[in-house]
Amino acid sequence: MPFPDHIESILTAYGVRPDTKAALYDLYVALGDEVLEVFGDIAERATSVTDLRPEDTHAIRAAVVERYLRRCHPRWLASTPTPSLWHPRAAEGRASGAAVPLDPEHSHGMLILGRNAHSGGRSETISFDLVARDVEDAVAIARAEGQQHTLPGSVGETSGTFDSVHGVALIWEVQPNVYKPAGERNRAIAKLYRRHRDWHRLTLTAALEWLRVVDIFRAAGRVTRVADRGAPGVLLHQTLGLAAMAQAKNLGHGAETFECFENLIAVCVES
Repeated sequence: MPFPDHIESILTAYGVRPDTKAALYDLYVALGDEVLEVFGDIAERATSVTDLRPEDTHAIRAAVVERYLRRCHPRWLASTPTPSLWHPRAAEGRASGAAVPLDPEHSHGMLILGRNAHSGGRSETISFDLVARDVEDAVAIARAEGQQHTLPGSVGETSGTFDSVHGVALIWEVQPNVYKPAGERNRAIAKLYRRHRDWHRLTLTAALEWLRVVDIFRAAGRVTRVADRGAPGVLLHQTLGLAAMAQAKNLGHGAETFECFENLIAVCVES
């Protein structure tokens, strides 16, 4: 799919190469119009815009992520919703999802709900992240090696799909956003990773509380690989069906609800 006409005409007028334009479009669909602002900064420093190649766009994602995090983090601390980083593909870069603080005062970090905020770009997604409360810690986590597929600054998340019409949710992912530090890999965030090591319990509990779980109607299948490159595990990482009410509400018995899942999570995610 092409850029909107007004953007396409500008890029063409400045002589941006077709392959560079294609790489830029993929980033635009995923991350929105701030991609174009960062590309503009890169173009200003270039000898000629026509010389920019697809590999010159590789730094755009990191720049957009850091800008986003520094802008939104203070708002999350103040319990203010923001647009999401990742955009649903159906919007073709024109609209984002939402990031809604659920518990910014949590002692382990900020629990934040994402709606249509997953990097896969599919529609009707929900995600629950534990974001570091200190903005510099959050930026360090966002820079770390890993899949980084929900909110930046989050060590890990629980994601799924929510059908509000039928009141049904499918939780299909409990994964770290960053790889577990090992040797030189992510050594810079080793302390932060340990500090947020309960991310999987906290994000799944937040998901269950928000969805007002009333029943479990499907067991999880086997998984071939967890996100931090561990051995194959069993249960919960890929597929867990939850019957849920359509409206969100905190459960007073969230901790008790979680007990039935705790041993299953331990099989898949090493804390």
